[in-house]
Amino acid sequence: MHHQTPGLRVALVYPPYGPVKNEPGIKAVKENYGIFPSLSLLYVAGILEHAGCEVLFIDAHAEGLSIEETTARLSAFDPVYIGYTITTYLFFQTLDWIKAIKKRVPVPTIVGGVHLSIYPTETLHHDAIDYAVTGEAEISLPELLHTLQRGGDLRDVRGVAFRVGGPVAEGGQVVVNSAADTVDVDEAPMPARHLIDNSIYHSFISKRKNFSVTITSRGCPYKCIFCEQGSKAFRARSPIKVVDELELANKEFDIQELDFFDSSFTIRKQRVIDICEEINRRKLDITWAARTRVDCITPDVLRAMRSAGCSRIYYGIESGNREILRVLKKSTSLDQIKQVVSDTRKAGIDTFGYFMVGNPYETPTTIRQTIRLALDLDLDYAQFSKVTPMPATEMYTMLLQETGRDYWREFVLNPHSDLVPRPKCDMTDAEIQRWCRLAYLRFYYRPSMIKRRLAAVESFDELQRSASTAWEVVKQRELGEDSTGMEVVG
Repeated sequence: MHHQTPGLRVALVYPPYGPVKNEPGIKAVKENYGIFPSLSLLYVAGILEHAGCEVLFIDAHAEGLSIEETTARLSAFDPVYIGYTITTYLFFQTLDWIKAIKKRVPVPTIVGGVHLSIYPTETLHHDAIDYAVTGEAEISLPELLHTLQRGGDLRDVRGVAFRVGGPVAEGGQVVVNSAADTVDVDEAPMPARHLIDNSIYHSFISKRKNFSVTITSRGCPYKCIFCEQGSKAFRARSPIKVVDELELANKEFDIQELDFFDSSFTIRKQRVIDICEEINRRKLDITWAARTRVDCITPDVLRAMRSAGCSRIYYGIESGNREILRVLKKSTSLDQIKQVVSDTRKAGIDTFGYFMVGNPYETPTTIRQTIRLALDLDLDYAQFSKVTPMPATEMYTMLLQETGRDYWREFVLNPHSDLVPRPKCDMTDAEIQRWCRLAYLRFYYRPSMIKRRLAAVESFDELQRSASTAWEVVKQRELGEDSTGMEVVG
């Protein structure tokens, strides 16, 4: 059995975040993108409850809470520890909150997230942060708490990092223990959705309340150079366990629409079909959307998904140029992209294309090819993101080789607002920004698209939302300040 710490009070805080430099989206689009629950913190909450802890979950982002309101709730709960999830590019926004909260509620801070598997030492240079979980939390976190509570030796806890001998500035040392064992994804506790108000979340294209997010697999067997998931083994939850969670979400919390956040939901086609059959067998009335690759989809999978309530598929298309697709390690052809998008539409599922601008070897000509492809595909939605080399990706390794400078590591040690350059791309950030904006305008402001949008609007509120987003995008002439991906799910 895992380590138990019965009755231990742990609070989890998800701070608000605004636009940041070095982040792929466009500000206006992002601000209207919706409010997603932090799935990783909900998993952590489930793990803590499973270990017997009493958990307070504060989503300051979704509820729009100030530091004062957040600390008032924390003080009333009187936690022994406070936990946060960290992403590299939001590091300083989260750290500001951690520091401000710690001043008012002086208890030890525990952090986790993919970021900690990359920069544990740099993160613990900041003495507002006391302990870090460097991998998946299922085993390490309960063991860390158990060891802390009984005053055991932290060096025996795998998958954590901590300081010895005081703050680093005063000669303290950061200790990073070896990694914990890989988690059996079917054994992991469910996300603790009962700790949040599920009615306050939405995405800019969600139609039904309540809206939530889920993930049915971890890691990815593909090796796209811009994504850190490719370095992680693909581990999928069993169809029964997946649908158990969907059923609970639907029956218990009236969740009617979900976004599946797997890197590629359809990697194992039979598994997808089994999940869809199970949803139908249990007669779940849910609408859902998933992300995948065009080379991982077949007409029978599309039919199964549609029959089980899938209303939209997000395809990572990335570029309209064959050479760039090859460099990104997207093993697909333009013909295959066109075929799959057309098959998806025939199956009655909306299509959403992700594109990147500022790839290696990008020129105005290749960007035009990308915009051309986005228009030709007749997608329902498109997102054009500026390329940002993220840590632990092959693209970032290319950048290190090219510049010899570890931008993200420097950033975590000491915040700077230098833009992270793009490897093998000699276009300026302002140019790439202008092209992104042009791509949005070309895509959304054409007669066929405006007609389609109006036809699809189901309420005045929704019309206002899309009109104001559109207007913000147009208005933003100067998009230099812009930034963070719309996929911030924490």
